[in-house]
Parts: sequence; C-alpha cells; structure tokens
Amino acid sequence: MMKKLVLCLSIVFIFKSNAQTLFTYANKSVSKKEFLAAFDKNPGAEKDRKKALAEYKDLFINFKLKVQAAYDEKLNEQSTFKSESETFKKQITESYINEEANIKTLLNEAFERSQKDIDVSQIFVANGTDTVASRMQIFKAYQELLNRKNFSEVLAKYCTDKDIVNVNGNIGYITVFSLPYAIENVVYELKKGQFSFPYKSAYGWHIFTNVNDRPAVGKSKMAQILLAYPKNYTQEEKAEIDKKAEMVYEKVIKGENFGKLAQEYSNDYATSSNNGEMGEIGLGKFNKEFEENIFSLKNNGDISKLIYTNYGVYILKLIERIPVAKTKNDDKFMEALKTNLDRNDRLATAKKSLIEKWKKLTGFRKAFYSQKDIATFIDSSLRGVKINSLLLSANDSTLLFSVGKENYKLYQFIDYVKSVRYSSNEKGNSDYPELLNMFEDVSCSEYYKNHLEEYSSNFKQQLKEFNDANLLFAAMDKHVWNKAAEDTVALKNYYITNQSKYQWQTGVAAINFSANNLKDANEIIKKLKNNLLNWRAIIREGDLNIAVDSGRYEYQQLPNYNQSHHYTLNNFTEPVKNNNDDNYSFIYVTQIFESKEPRSFLDSRGTVMNDYQQVLEKNWLESLRKKYPVKFNEAVWKMIK
Repeated sequence: MMKKLVLCLSIVFIFKSNAQTLFTYANKSVSKKEFLAAFDKNPGAEKDRKKALAEYKDLFINFKLKVQAAYDEKLNEQSTFKSESETFKKQITESYINEEANIKTLLNEAFERSQKDIDVSQIFVANGTDTVASRMQIFKAYQELLNRKNFSEVLAKYCTDKDIVNVNGNIGYITVFSLPYAIENVVYELKKGQFSFPYKSAYGWHIFTNVNDRPAVGKSKMAQILLAYPKNYTQEEKAEIDKKAEMVYEKVIKGENFGKLAQEYSNDYATSSNNGEMGEIGLGKFNKEFEENIFSLKNNGDISKLIYTNYGVYILKLIERIPVAKTKNDDKFMEALKTNLDRNDRLATAKKSLIEKWKKLTGFRKAFYSQKDIATFIDSSLRGVKINSLLLSANDSTLLFSVGKENYKLYQFIDYVKSVRYSSNEKGNSDYPELLNMFEDVSCSEYYKNHLEEYSSNFKQQLKEFNDANLLFAAMDKHVWNKAAEDTVALKNYYITNQSKYQWQTGVAAINFSANNLKDANEIIKKLKNNLLNWRAIIREGDLNIAVDSGRYEYQQLPNYNQSHHYTLNNFTEPVKNNNDDNYSFIYVTQIFESKEPRSFLDSRGTVMNDYQQVLEKNWLESLRKKYPVKFNEAVWKMIK
C-alpha cells in the first residue's frame, strides 16, 4: 500500500513540476514544460545541456517579450500577416487530415497490393427500372456459383451486358489504382479461383472472381508506330494500309531508326513527333489484348508483331521495363504511390469515414423542420416561383442544423443544391434528403478544417509557433532592421562615433576565382596568364565552370588562408581545395596592403549596419523589460535538467 502511495505522489509531483511557472511577464506566464519544449526543438551545438539551457534562457525571454510587443502593437492585424497565417494554416491542415485518415496505413496497403497483379472477371447485372428484380438476379447468380455451377454458364445466363458476355466477363489484369478503391478492396480480398459476394455500384450489381494472379509486372516505357484506318474505311483502304504497315515493319526489323520511322509514318500525332514514345504504360490503360502485346515484350529494344485492331495497325517497341520496387526503401516508388493516393478515391473515402467522428467533436445538431415543406420551398425557389409563406413552415431562414458555433439555414442549402445540379455531377440527380446529407457532411468537414486548432493541440501549437515567428520578424523589422536602414543620418553618426572600429586589416586586392575541379582551375590559369586584362570576356565566353569576384580582401577573408601563406604581386596562388565543398579556389593578387587603414563609410556600411542594429535591439529590449517586468522563478529553474 505504501509503495502505491509513494508512486502516486511521485506522479503528482512530476505533473506539478512540469506545470510550474518558470517566469512571468506582463500578464502572461511561461511554464517549465513550455520552456523545455522550445529548447528541445532548438538545442544548439553546446554539448553541456545545463550550459546550453542557461544560454537559451535569455534568448527565450527576449523572444517572448518581442512577440508580446508585436501583439500589443496589433501587427497581427496587418493584412500581410493574416494572409500568410491563413496560407500556412491551409497547407498544414491537409497534412493533419491525411494523418488522421491514416495515410501511412493506406500507403502500406497500396505498396502490398502493388506487388501482385490479379486477372479479374465479373458477372454484371445492370440497374433496371425494377431495382428489386436486379438484386434478385445477381443473388440467383451468386447462389448458383455457391452450388458450384460453371462461372461461364452463370455469366451467360444472368449477365445483362453483351459486351461483357462476349469476353467471358474478363476485365484483364489489374493492379493497385486500376479500379475504384471500393472495388479494389473486394478484388484484393479474393484468393485465386474465389468469387466475391454481390457488390452494388452506382451502375448495378457485380460478382468478381480472381481468375489468376501473378507477381506484378510493373510498367513499360514504350514507343509505337500507328498506321490508322480512315473513318468508315473500305476493305480496299484497309488492305492498302495493311500492306504499308508490312513495309514499315520490314524497315523496323532490318534495324532502321524506330523514332524516324514513327515521325515519317505514324498517324498518332501525339507520339510521332516524340519518336513514337508513349511514356510509361501500366495495367488498366489499354484493353486486355493490347496490354498482352505490351507485356509480352521482355527485353529492351524488343519489337512486337504487327497488331491489327479496329483503329489501325500498331508496331510496338519496348524501350525499358520498369519493375515494381520490392521494398519500401525505394523513395521514388513510394513517392509515386503517395501521389496516386492523393489523386485516388481511397484517401477521400478514408476522410469521409472520419465525418461521423467530426460531427461528434464539433457538436453537430439537427434542427426540427418539416421535410415536406422544405422540399416544396426548394422546388419553388429553384423554379423562381413565389409561394404563400403562410402555407409553409419553411423559408430562407429556416434552421437546418448547427455545427459548433455556426448555424446553417435553408438558403445556404438551396445554393448548394444549385451548385451540385449545375456541376454535371451524377449526384445532382439525388433527392433532397440525400443532398441534405451531403450538405451536412460538406459543412461539417469544412467547419472542422477551419477550426482544427480547437480540436488538435499539436495543430494549435504548430500554428502558434508559425504566427509567433512571423510576428517576431515583423517586430524586428519595425524596431531594428528597417529602422537602421531608413535612418541614414543616425547610421552615419554611429560610424563617425565608432570610426576606430572600422579599419582595413592587412590583406590584398585580388581577383578571386572558384572552380568546380582542379583541371578547370589549372586550365583558366593557363588561359589568363598572358591575357589578364580580358579576364571577364574569357570567363564569360569560355565553357569552364568558374565563379569570379574581385575586390579588396583582408587575409582572414581569403579562401583557405593560413599564416604561412605568402602572396606575391601580379601572381596567381596555387589552387587549393575548399574545406567545406569540392571546389578549388585561387586568387590573382593586384595589390598588397601591409598596414591597417581606415575604412570609408561606404566600405564599412554593411558592418556598421549590423553593429547599429545590435544597438537598436539592445535599447529596444531594455525598454521591453521595463514595460513587461520579468519575474523569474529560481526554484523551478534549479529543477530543470
């Protein structure tokens, strides 16, 4: 019992310790936990943690005071700040929603499915005027399959689409992203030879079967030559084009340039101008027969046989086989999967499943109203017909539902109905109750995204950090950077008062070169030795990768300087590899300065500006410390490790 009591007291102590106030300023307080969280994100290079914490303490206090000043000066109300904050919020909102939708799981699932191709067939019963009859038909077919009836026989008996019957129900091989996500889920659950429970789509009922599966074939980078048949061609025209295709094929087989032949003969103008190249071809892009011809080619450079179709005669060439990545360590492959996820309906499906959760979080509440009166009012509104308001309990302001602090009224729903029906969306034909459900989901989703900081502490913290950093920048610009740049009189007076600080140290005037490699460095030295006056033209017109600058340099500013190095007038130094990259640096010395000299204001302006900014910042911080007195809790500080 005593051990449990000690443990509980320890937990309480740790909790209270983290929540303890480290310091206060103005009417704000900063806890030990907040300070440590900020430090651990910016630990610096100091290895001694206690020393690093001590150095960070004043920086953090100064940061808090500057940001507080920015809020008090209402810099957060500036249009630029609001725009940048809103843009950033939108950017990170999608990342948080994707994470909530478990995008990592979806990505892993997509990778696993990408490893296997499935040959799929289906029995399809279209939605008729009698939907009950359609359902009965598909379940009769399903029962016969359960009774081990032959799939082809059941297909021929019940399938309502002749084109599907003609190909024995075969869709061909599919892989991840080939089919809508809901159907893909059904298909990838099937073992070889297994058939699915009847599945209802927007078009009718389906039973899918896994005819065969194989390791994924990946993609193929292809080129083509198409000799197309004209529209409504005659047999004579077809024969002539077939003969021409045979002639072109002979040229290809004999090794003539495929790209040039595509440019000369191919009627597919989208690819002929690009040497016939079609790009990367995956499963599901063409019909089964055409795909089989593509994936029958095994080696780079292989040429297909002549492929006769209703559109014309094709000659295909395999440029490169692109296999599926075998591990998730292939960053390029995983990024391509993620891109497909973003475009595919599976992420949208996962997000849609979150809406019920969001409705609870946001306090979604339906209002009481007459559905019949709502429908009558909408009909009259869409037709532009006025209706006697005394006969209905509905009007523009009728409350439909609430989400969080927002109320959604009938006029907003009418606008939504118009937008859906005029968008050529198939959902535009839905009845009002279904459209209202859609409007509720859309409204709840938008509200949740727009108020995500109220439901996610991590999101709120990330947004606050961005806004505080932006405000810090705005405050520094107002009180330090811009002030120093604009007040040229004060800047020059600071230079005059502190002129002894601004001296040229010993050094050289030189042309400073940087080359990508030692060979280029030696080559440019050779070219310039007898023609230095034209160095700009030689560098500009040459094909060597050389960066050049010129000016006066103190010895400490020279690349790879060391005290034992001697510089001679009108000479090149030896090229030396840089310490921080692979470039080689060298200089040509035009003047040597052996003693210190005063720097002019123009030469010193950058350094003077930096020094003056530090003075302005110091004075500003002193005023902030008076305005926002800081009270530091030494007892809590001693507990920080």
